[in-house]
Amino acid sequence: MDYYSKGTLLRIERGDTLNELGICNTNQVVSSDGRLFTSTEGGDYSRLGSCIGRNTQLKRLYVELRGIRLSITDSGFFEGIKQNSSIDKFKLNGFSTVLPDGTGVGEVGCELLKAFQENNSHLTSLEIWSCDIGSREMHEISSTLSSCTNLKKLYFAYNNMRANQFLLMVDAIRGHNISEINLSGSRIGNVGCEALATLLEDASCCIQTLNLSDNSIGIHGLNTLSNSLANNSKLKRLHLYDNQFDKSSAEDAFADLLCNTTSINATHFSNHTLSKLSVGYDEEESNGIQLCHLLHLNMCSNKKCIAMIKILKYHHIDMEELFEWGSEDERNLLALPYVVSWFDRAGGAIKRLRPYSEYPDQRDLSVKKLSAMYQFAQVMPLLFALTSQNEFNGKKRKRVD
Repeated sequence: MDYYSKGTLLRIERGDTLNELGICNTNQVVSSDGRLFTSTEGGDYSRLGSCIGRNTQLKRLYVELRGIRLSITDSGFFEGIKQNSSIDKFKLNGFSTVLPDGTGVGEVGCELLKAFQENNSHLTSLEIWSCDIGSREMHEISSTLSSCTNLKKLYFAYNNMRANQFLLMVDAIRGHNISEINLSGSRIGNVGCEALATLLEDASCCIQTLNLSDNSIGIHGLNTLSNSLANNSKLKRLHLYDNQFDKSSAEDAFADLLCNTTSINATHFSNHTLSKLSVGYDEEESNGIQLCHLLHLNMCSNKKCIAMIKILKYHHIDMEELFEWGSEDERNLLALPYVVSWFDRAGGAIKRLRPYSEYPDQRDLSVKKLSAMYQFAQVMPLLFALTSQNEFNGKKRKRVD
């Protein structure tokens, strides 16, 4: 092991505050705030693995496969990683190169993944970047994903794989509590969107951030994703830039998802969770005015208030349905307090959502409230008209017009 790597090895053996280790072919050390990247070319990997196994401070491990001399014969290295219980983030990078043995991620990558399959409860973040994925590699990736049930973040970006392999990945993470997935540059296409839709439609889905940029997704895949979010209440951020659809297609698909205006009920049950949609690199320019407004509105945590504001903005409140509430006029009139109460609560919603929306304002609310009351008065004028005589202080007096 070269001079710099020996220094790294000593730090790991001492069990000091080193919390990040990068194994790559760089011939230098960069160290700051407990972060350290080092060359291990020609190094004693078995000894390094033994030190990693005993270390309780190491949190993040990064292995760049290109150019390092680590091989599957260094069994002590893989065994050490298997024994470690402090690493919560593992990143594997292959730089899209085929290793000397003719495989993609290669035997070394497979052995690294195997090391996390048995002792897996501590791993919360897994990253695999720029690797050529063959059937053997995908088997180990799927097995690792199935085993690591405490994963919160999955970054699987710019890897060379086939559509059927991606389906195996989706099945492997089904039922997990993963909150963030980055699949940028993975070429999942429309078929991959159909597989992801089954996850997003699941009531137990916990994904809050999903990056699908540069994935050859067309209009069919776009609509599939949009439809899958109809009843999803977890996804907040969706990145779709560098795909095969235009701005207007995204506007049509997601504006209707966020605010279905076909009826008041449809608006009430629209998606009020998705608050960030990146169709282009500049979100404000890539999304239309209406879509930007709806996304910004959805940033509010009070979903009842959001539903009220959308109803006020996109609907004329028609009281006609309430006129059939009862067979007698008195029953119809009892509906009026509920209507007035709803408008009063809507006024409170406007105040709560003021940082997220400038519409509607209190004046618009008052106009719609008076309009609703006027509809009642038109249908039931006798119940609103004054009687010919009013009782005042226990005495009856004639009405003065």
